Amino acid sequence: MNKEVSDKKEASVARNVIIYGIGGVLSQAAGLITLPLMTRFLSSWEYGSIEVITSLTGYFNLLIGLNLMTGLYRFFFEAENDKDRREMVSTTFLFVGFCGILVILTSLLMGETFSLRLFRTAEQTGLIRLAFTALVPVAIYTYSLNLLRLENKALPYMLIALTVSLIYMGCIVLFVAVMKVGIPGYYYAQIISNTTGAVIALFISRQLLAPQFSMKWFKKLAIYSFPLVPGTLFGWSLSANNRMFLNASTTPVQVAYYGLANKATIVITLATQAFCNAWEPTMYSLLNQEEKIKRTLPSMLSLYTFGSLSICTLVMTAAREIFLFLAPPEYLAGIGLLGIMQLRWIFTMGVYVIDPGTAKTGKTWWVSVMLGLAVLVNLGSNMILTPKLGLYGAVISELLGYVTAMCGRWIVSDRLFPIEWDLRYFILMIVLYSAAAYGQTRIILSEMPWGISFLLRLLLAAAVIAGGYLMIDEQSKRTMRDIVKNVLSKIKKQRSGRKNHGATAGK
Repeated sequence: MNKEVSDKKEASVARNVIIYGIGGVLSQAAGLITLPLMTRFLSSWEYGSIEVITSLTGYFNLLIGLNLMTGLYRFFFEAENDKDRREMVSTTFLFVGFCGILVILTSLLMGETFSLRLFRTAEQTGLIRLAFTALVPVAIYTYSLNLLRLENKALPYMLIALTVSLIYMGCIVLFVAVMKVGIPGYYYAQIISNTTGAVIALFISRQLLAPQFSMKWFKKLAIYSFPLVPGTLFGWSLSANNRMFLNASTTPVQVAYYGLANKATIVITLATQAFCNAWEPTMYSLLNQEEKIKRTLPSMLSLYTFGSLSICTLVMTAAREIFLFLAPPEYLAGIGLLGIMQLRWIFTMGVYVIDPGTAKTGKTWWVSVMLGLAVLVNLGSNMILTPKLGLYGAVISELLGYVTAMCGRWIVSDRLFPIEWDLRYFILMIVLYSAAAYGQTRIILSEMPWGISFLLRLLLAAAVIAGGYLMIDEQSKRTMRDIVKNVLSKIKKQRSGRKNHGATAGK
């Protein structure tokens, strides 16, 4: 009976992971699906302006609630009764609303100043204020959706995420493509879709909401959550600084090319995030098994490196076709950025593999220190490289920031909890991918026939994958073979089950 209960729990957890994963992908998918409309019905200057404004508003978006939801996650299940949970949740949402009002007031007071700083004209003041207003429903929707996760309401979570995505896409079609209202249509879509989602989610969780503010719970949540804010802001800075410097050195058009190249990394973004979502809880479960984690982590880093860079080379193989699907030919000016931007994700998500030390020792303040150092490197690089190299200066500066963040945390973690990493393989794979990506980019930008161009790009990708597999250690090879065998075994069982079911039904 215990085994049956355990199996049911595991099945439930697996189901919820899939549902939450789908819900998380839906919002990104909605943005990607509507991107061809945005790039075709908005000029490159308008699309670039959205990227510039987003770089600014992102800082204020992180300030709405000051990470209080993190504290709610931490203490929700420790509450002794439903009354305490209601007080915690209500306190969190009242504080989020209060922060939202402050953000809107900031835009009213500073909107013109922001416009002058970003665009050297006050003409975009109204647009910036609209963008700040859109932050509030987005924040409340995000918090309310996370509340459903706290209650383990996986199916409503996914259905609401799907509803919001559909409404958002419909509004983009209506306002941008049909009514042609320009940039404001993008923010109207955000406001309408996120407000709808927040109302539905809060209605479902209404038993946890009450018009009360608990100073006791606010202090407890704030003590845990507020120290995380600097690290969050540093993390956003690594991607926002580049757009700011690029806009200051050139025009929003160049920012548009940069932004589209960043959107084209969606495949590697989702792949690395999926890996980390699956790996992170496993790593935490192994922290007390020192010998096992010391054996596991080097192989895990090699597998992560091989898998991620293999996907990167395949994306580069179809880079030209991806760009032309997402945007007009004008945006091909930024195609050379894709190879560098994809490499960034190796370092962005790699920290989840190479930093068991801070988690094991509890010295998580090192994370903020290293992110702060990374931001300084990013800022210095942007000041030197972006005015001289333009697009490439911005994307190289971004990469250097993430490399600094990962390497810094790697060094700290290795001092706190030493592990024998296979650095040789990690470095060789990066060199191999970089050479192939450079070759694929040159082929794309050449004038050779499409068929020959695609074949050469595919051959370079095959060389990276084959070379990576041959160089990897035997333990990692066995792991890959076991994964393939398990997948094939499950497929075989499913086919066998269908045949048996069909035969039984026939009788």
